[in-house]
Amino acid sequence: MSADHHHASTTHVNAVLEPIAPSSRYDFVEIEQERIGITNPIGLMLGVVSRWVRMTIAFIRRYILHIALMLILLVIVEFSLRTLEPRLLNRVYDTSFTGGHSLAMNAQGFRGNPVDLTKPEGVQRIIALGDSVTFGTGIAAEHTWAAHLESKLDAPGSPVEVINTGLPALDLAQIELELRTKWREMDPDQLVLMISGNMISFAIARSEREAIEPPNPKARAETRVSVDAGLKTKLKGVYNNLAIPNALLIGSEHVKHAIGLGSHRYNPEFPVGVMLAHGYVQDGEKPSRLEDAYTLVQDQLSQLKVTADEMGVTLIVAYAPPRFLLDDSLRNNLKFVDRDRLSTDPIARIQSICDKLSIAFVDPSDYLRAAPLPAYVLSDYTHFASNGHAAIAKAIADEINRP
Repeated sequence: MSADHHHASTTHVNAVLEPIAPSSRYDFVEIEQERIGITNPIGLMLGVVSRWVRMTIAFIRRYILHIALMLILLVIVEFSLRTLEPRLLNRVYDTSFTGGHSLAMNAQGFRGNPVDLTKPEGVQRIIALGDSVTFGTGIAAEHTWAAHLESKLDAPGSPVEVINTGLPALDLAQIELELRTKWREMDPDQLVLMISGNMISFAIARSEREAIEPPNPKARAETRVSVDAGLKTKLKGVYNNLAIPNALLIGSEHVKHAIGLGSHRYNPEFPVGVMLAHGYVQDGEKPSRLEDAYTLVQDQLSQLKVTADEMGVTLIVAYAPPRFLLDDSLRNNLKFVDRDRLSTDPIARIQSICDKLSIAFVDPSDYLRAAPLPAYVLSDYTHFASNGHAAIAKAIADEINRP
C-alpha cells in the first residue's frame, strides 16, 4: 500500500498511555484508526428477520407439544361454549341485523310480515305499540311478543292480525304522534302498548322538545354488505362467530360490575335508561325529577287514551319488567344492580296511572318467572328472548280474552 493511500484512508491520533507502575514513564504513541464505514440497513434488517425466524422455529420445536395442547384446549372450549350457549355466536347489531337476526322490515317500515293497509274482512287487527322491547332487539321478527300474540289469538273463523309498529328508542309522545297521523289508517280493533323503563326516562329527557317523527329504519335495513367485502369485514365476521371472545367480553362486563368498577348511575342532565324509572338513588339527582317523569308519563298516556277513544278502539298497557325485578337470584342479576338503591316500583306506578285513566293494565312478571329459560337476551336485563316474548304474549292474550 502506498504512503499516500495510507494517509488518505487513516487518521493518526496522539494518545497518552497510563503508567502501570509508579516508576513507569508516560509514553506518547501513535494510534492508527480506521474510518467508520456505512452499514447497509437492508442487510441489517434481513439479518434481524433471519435471526427472528430461527428463534421462532427453535421456540416452536422446543414447545411444540405445549402449543399443540393449548390449541386443542382452545378448540374444546370453543365447541363447548357453542354447545352450552349458542347465543354467544353471531352477536351482530348493525343496520341490517339485531343479535345476528335480520331486521326483516316490511313495506311500511315496520318489523314483520308485509301489511295491507286495508284490513281484510272478518279479521281482528291489533296494533302493537312500543320501543325496542316490542321491536324485538336481539331476536328474530317471528319471535316478538306481537308475533306470539297473533298465534295465541288466531283461531278458525276468527283470524287475528297483529302489526308490530315498535321501533327502538321511541317515547310515548312519538308513539301517540305516529298513531294519530299514520297508524289509525290501518283501522285497528285493539291497541296494545308495551311500556319500558326507557320510555319513562325519555319523558323527562325529551320534555323540552316537540314530538318528532321517528326515523324509518326500512332504508337502513335494506342496506346490504357488499359481496366483495374487504379483509377487515371478513375478519370481523369470523370474530363475531367465535364463542370465546364473546364469552370473555360478557364475562369481563359482569366481573366489572361485581367488583364495583361498573356503575348503574345515569346522567342527571340526560337521564336515559331504566334506572330513573326505578328511582335509582344517586348523588346529584333531585328526588323531584322522578315525580316529574311520572307526571309527564301520565300526561302522555292520557293523550294516547284520548286518541284511542277518538279512533273507537280499546287500549291495553303492559309493562316490561327488567330481569333484576323478577327475584333476588344471581341468575337474574348478573350485572349486580343494587336493589337497595331502587326507591320506587315502576310497575305499581304505571298500574296506578292506568287505573286513574281507566286503561286496562297487564303485569307479565309472574308469566316471566314461570317461562322456560332463557327469558331474556344474553347479558341483557331489558330485552327479552323468544321465551320471554311468548310469556308476555300469553299475559296479554289472557287480558284480551277476559270476559
